[in-house]
Amino acid sequence: MIITQEELKIILEKTKLIDERIWAETREYATNCDIEMDEALIEKNIVTDENLGILIADYLKVPFILLQKITIADNVRHILPERVARKYKAIPFAFIDKGLCVAMANPRDTLLLEVITAKTGFSVVPYLATSRDIDNALRIYRRDLQKLFHDFLTRGTPEAKKAAIDEAPIAKMVDLLIIYAYQDKASDIHIEPEEKNLLVRFRIDGVLHDVLVLPKNIHNRILTRIKVLSSLRTDEHMTAQDGKLKVRINEEDLDVRVSILPIVDGEKAVLRLFSTRSQQYTLSNLGMNERDLLKVTKAFTKSYGMILSTGPTGSGKSTSIYSILKLLNTREKNITTIEDPVEYRIKGINQIQVNTKANLTFAAGLRSILRQDPNVVF
Repeated sequence: MIITQEELKIILEKTKLIDERIWAETREYATNCDIEMDEALIEKNIVTDENLGILIADYLKVPFILLQKITIADNVRHILPERVARKYKAIPFAFIDKGLCVAMANPRDTLLLEVITAKTGFSVVPYLATSRDIDNALRIYRRDLQKLFHDFLTRGTPEAKKAAIDEAPIAKMVDLLIIYAYQDKASDIHIEPEEKNLLVRFRIDGVLHDVLVLPKNIHNRILTRIKVLSSLRTDEHMTAQDGKLKVRINEEDLDVRVSILPIVDGEKAVLRLFSTRSQQYTLSNLGMNERDLLKVTKAFTKSYGMILSTGPTGSGKSTSIYSILKLLNTREKNITTIEDPVEYRIKGINQIQVNTKANLTFAAGLRSILRQDPNVVF
């Protein structure tokens, strides 16, 4: 948070959004869920993300900007390199008479303002934007990926272009795909061979988006690299294969589940990304409207019954359930899960990994769990 808890409390008390009782309950909730106070306030529907941003901006005496409502020109966003924009959560979005307008998660960061001024040569006008809004806006840099891959694969003359494809840094290209998918908060990467091209798509918020179109003759080399990383057979092209690999991005270990499937035009690869970031989601920022959130909350706070979480791949089933488990996770409850695979570890919850070789199936595991006096079973 860019302001202290004391400052946040003063802001909310002035607007009469909280009193001592609500503040104490919210603070306890934040501690139990291991989240910041601003996230707890949003989760408990005391204030929305946008309204909280407006209140904090007013307190800091800086203008507020909602990036999702504006279009940022390419020549403006490129003023600040993508690496810097992501690291410091700062995005240039417009020019005015006073200088370059920059949306920042922390407009109090005077050192960053000085760095941007020195790097760009423009006077900086800081605006406050919420972290969530900036994260969504950073997806505009996805357009740079196609250009980057195009540069890898083209070098002037037709002969040079052919040589460039043969010599393309495949390892770097695969790494970039995973890094960009991670930055876009994609749940899956689809690498799909077509008749003449190789299509790369990211699944974001349950919806597939076309990201890259690559030449077909690079397909086998990309698939071979993925197979090597995930310890799969590189000489097998006619049967389905499943594997996994681990990638370290921004000091975070990212688990990637790999599925290879032969289709008419070649082998299709789907890489599913499991990031510890997903553990930070709360029910309020998963996209439920107020009515549905009330229904779900009412259901999982009962001491009996069953909740079914259903939907297609990447729709948020596991993330929703983990968000609920975090809320239920108190010292008074015995919570046990049986999963295949265990996607995210939650401290204080007993999580069991299915192991069919040891006859630890869902049925056998559930039978044993019920002998251990559980309050909640997933």
